[in-house]
Amino acid sequence: MHVDAIRIQHLRAFSDARIDFAAADDPGVPGALSNIHVLLGGNGTGKSTVLRAIALGVLAPVIERDPTLEGTAWVRRAPRAGAGRDRMAADFALIDIDLRLHGQDLLRCAGQPPRMLPMQARIERVGELDLIDWHRPQDHVLARELRLIQQVREPSAFFLVAYGASRWVDHAQAGTSTASMPLATQRRQRVASLFDNRGLLPLAAWLPAFALQNPGRYRQVVTLMDRLLPAGCRLAAAPPGEATRFDMEGILLPFEGLSDGYQAYVGWIGDLLHQLCMGAPSGRRLVDNQGVVLVDEIDLHLHPAWQRVLLSTLSQALPNLQFIVTTHSPLVVGALQPSNLLVLEHAGSEGTQCRRLPERIHGQSADQVLLSPYFGLATTRPAEVGEALDRLRLASERGDPAAAAAYLQLLACGEGLA
Repeated sequence: MHVDAIRIQHLRAFSDARIDFAAADDPGVPGALSNIHVLLGGNGTGKSTVLRAIALGVLAPVIERDPTLEGTAWVRRAPRAGAGRDRMAADFALIDIDLRLHGQDLLRCAGQPPRMLPMQARIERVGELDLIDWHRPQDHVLARELRLIQQVREPSAFFLVAYGASRWVDHAQAGTSTASMPLATQRRQRVASLFDNRGLLPLAAWLPAFALQNPGRYRQVVTLMDRLLPAGCRLAAAPPGEATRFDMEGILLPFEGLSDGYQAYVGWIGDLLHQLCMGAPSGRRLVDNQGVVLVDEIDLHLHPAWQRVLLSTLSQALPNLQFIVTTHSPLVVGALQPSNLLVLEHAGSEGTQCRRLPERIHGQSADQVLLSPYFGLATTRPAEVGEALDRLRLASERGDPAAAAAYLQLLACGEGLA
């Protein structure tokens, strides 16, 4: 399953907007990562809302109604044109998603080309509550297809995992496992950190046991983890059943001994590999699984050198997963092609809109990326330096040689600010 497009109506920052993810699949774009989609935009433009809308729209028919998501201010509170301030834009929000299903989503798709299926979630405002439900279409053929989807009991079907910006590893879960949970609960757990401050499952809760119970899958996890980690860090070999250790430049460390940046990254990567292990059909390689991974602030706590190669590493190690992520990092963006980038912008009463930009920024410096239309900064210098440069420039244009010299010195090295 991959997401080809989403339309969001009356949801938080969005009045009516469509986001097309399929453009990154264009084989005519050299250097584009076909499974990577990056959402850009200022705070409040709705990047996190898009990720949550995808999770709600995809999972609406396959999980039971979840009261933990209700009561949140989902429906866009905006006055109708020409109406009083107490009149709202709508009494409902709609999330329409075009899904591309694969064989692991519906058995009837097995061995066949991927097929398209539209999905819709409807959020009704009832009093002070916003109630989320799956909206059943009037088309009887489509309704029958979706009833079949509701009956799918395979963990590999509708594989979607999400990680919120407040993600963290809950070491108190070290003795727990999701394997015995009902499938609907497992699916809800896969996206929980996107909606609340729930912790992720630590490696210690499952990986050592895999070495004993499923050595084949264990070796696949170790191989994938080593591909996903930066140079100098690897999973250390350990006797079956013993605690997981990391080899950091020849020094063995437990997960808790890693830096915050490593813990933040290994935390969600380890959880993703666990979810793949739980959701992969028996006998199928983990790397062959299709699905969607949503990550908010993917550059969280990562060193700049790591940010530059992060998405290409994910794309190459897990080529069948579709990654839809957000970032504020120019280093992440500068490693991508325009087809991988989607910019969210406020459009007044029309709410947030999404657009693709033609400018190529692959390989540009962080300063160049920040000054490009993808970020739109007028300058990357501190405000007082920019003001001093303007003063000196004007004075030099009036014929002041000392101002001209000071302007060039400040422009070159940022020194001499009075």
